[in-house]
Amino acid sequence: MKKMFTFLATVFISVASYAQFPAVGIIGSAVPPYDWSVDIPMQTMDGNMYAQIVTCVAGDVKFRQDAGWTINWGSNTFPAGVGVQDGPNITVPAGTYLVVFDRTTGAYNFMTDYTVTYQVDITAYLAGGATLAANGIRIGGNFADNQGSVAAGAMVNWSPSDANSAMTDLGNNIWSIDVTYPVSTLQATQIYKFVNGDWGTNEGTDPANTIAVDSCGTDDGSGNINRTYVLLPGTVCYVWDACSACGASNVAENTINNLTVSPNPTTEVANFKFDVNNASEATIKLFDLTGKEVAAKTIAVSASNNVEMNTANLSAGSYIYKVFAGDKVATGKLIKQ
Repeated sequence: MKKMFTFLATVFISVASYAQFPAVGIIGSAVPPYDWSVDIPMQTMDGNMYAQIVTCVAGDVKFRQDAGWTINWGSNTFPAGVGVQDGPNITVPAGTYLVVFDRTTGAYNFMTDYTVTYQVDITAYLAGGATLAANGIRIGGNFADNQGSVAAGAMVNWSPSDANSAMTDLGNNIWSIDVTYPVSTLQATQIYKFVNGDWGTNEGTDPANTIAVDSCGTDDGSGNINRTYVLLPGTVCYVWDACSACGASNVAENTINNLTVSPNPTTEVANFKFDVNNASEATIKLFDLTGKEVAAKTIAVSASNNVEMNTANLSAGSYIYKVFAGDKVATGKLIKQ
């Protein structure tokens, strides 16, 4: 699964280039309007690899080019196979899929899940005098609500003592866990925090800590700060009890404050306003539903910044934005109409 998403990184560089390539769509009784009359368009950036997230009822589908039957692909295997010209219909069970199709070879894959790797750097935490618990670093959060699982099975909500919440020591004070989610949860919000042992010591117990100040977490209303992550495939790695990226030498060297994005929803332009200190530049990146970067802009920063991002060429839908300044990252959702 990780290799597939890594491969897709070369596909979704910019949806702005979509119009110059042949249109490929999915059509059939399994997809709206369920009568073989209208294609669901797929996205591409190179005219070879196409992808789209599709919710299906039980039924049949085929791939076709330019909304016509002159060029079409079908096969009798699911969830993956190689479609051929005028081949049989692909029989699809009900479900939500990330569908990937190669126009050159006819290869396709109906993917039902994706993986997020959560990592934490505890170097500064240990340097501050903390002692690592016997059962190591764990993770707690509303993972069951988002149907999260690990290789050993389903995860449990807010239960770092559960065996499936254990993280792996990668060395160099980095701990990691791979969580798999169904495609239907893409862009849902995962709430979580890292824990030393079983609630013996955990992040976010001080409302003034940097998880709250630097906008990578929220207060649960009881004085506990939880991390938030808008679900997309990939790796998210933080310094313990901070919004700094793993490997940061100084967790307090810079901050991103007062971040606003307007208008949201947007049509032509989105304005990013934010304050930065102790960083020379900032980068804003937009990502699509598959976690692929579709736009980016880097600026030299001052204390207060107003950055315009051109969204006119983006397809309508939901995107994730990330603002990077120094070792800090702030994130949120942007809707394009």
